[in-house]
Amino acid sequence: MTEEYPAYLEEMEVGDERTLRARIDALTTELGVLTRALDDARRGKRILLIEGQDLTNEVVRFLHEDLGIDVTRKGHGAVEELWLPQDDDRPASLVMVASSDDGNVTKHDVAAAMMRRDAMGRDETTPLFLVVNTFRRSQRLTERDTPLPSDVVRRAAEDNILVCRTMDLVRLGQRAGNGFPAGEQLRDALSTGGGWFEVDPSLTASARAA
Repeated sequence: MTEEYPAYLEEMEVGDERTLRARIDALTTELGVLTRALDDARRGKRILLIEGQDLTNEVVRFLHEDLGIDVTRKGHGAVEELWLPQDDDRPASLVMVASSDDGNVTKHDVAAAMMRRDAMGRDETTPLFLVVNTFRRSQRLTERDTPLPSDVVRRAAEDNILVCRTMDLVRLGQRAGNGFPAGEQLRDALSTGGGWFEVDPSLTASARAA
C-alpha cells in the first residue's frame, strides 16, 4: 500500500506520480469492466445448477437476454403458462421446464408434458418446448452431457414436443455470443416439429427426430 500523506503534500506531485495515478485509475476501471463481463459469462452456467421456480425464472431470463426470444408469462406459480409468441411464420409455442436430479429425460417426462398441454385445451398442433435440467446433481460433465435416448426422441417427435437439455441451452447461448444463429434457429426448429434440439460440444445445433 502507498503511504498516506497530508492533503497539501498530495497536491505536490513528484516524478511519475501523476502518470502512475492515471494508470492506476485506468486499470481500476478496466478491472471493473472485466469483473462484470466475467460475472455475465459465469451467469450463463447457473441454469445447470438450479431447479423448481428458480429454474423456470432462469430459463425465461436466458431465452430473453441470451437468445433474444420474447417469453410471455400468463398466471403465476403452479398454474403459470409460458409462451413464445406467434410471429409471421411461426405459431405460438408452449414452454415447460423440468429437472431431473439423477437422470435423463424419459418417455414419462414427455407424456407428462403432453398431458399438461392437453389439460390446457391444446393438442399436438401446438408446439411444445420442453427444457429439462438433466443429471442436475452429477459432478461429472460427461454425465451432464449424456445424449437423450433415441426412443425418447422419437416419442417427443411424435407428440410435437421439442426437448432441450439445459446443457444445450448453455451452448446455444455460446453460439449467440459468438455471432452465430441461435434464437432464430431454435424458433425454426420449434415450427418444424418435435424431437431433440441438440447443441454439441462444437456448438453445432441441430433438431433430431430420432
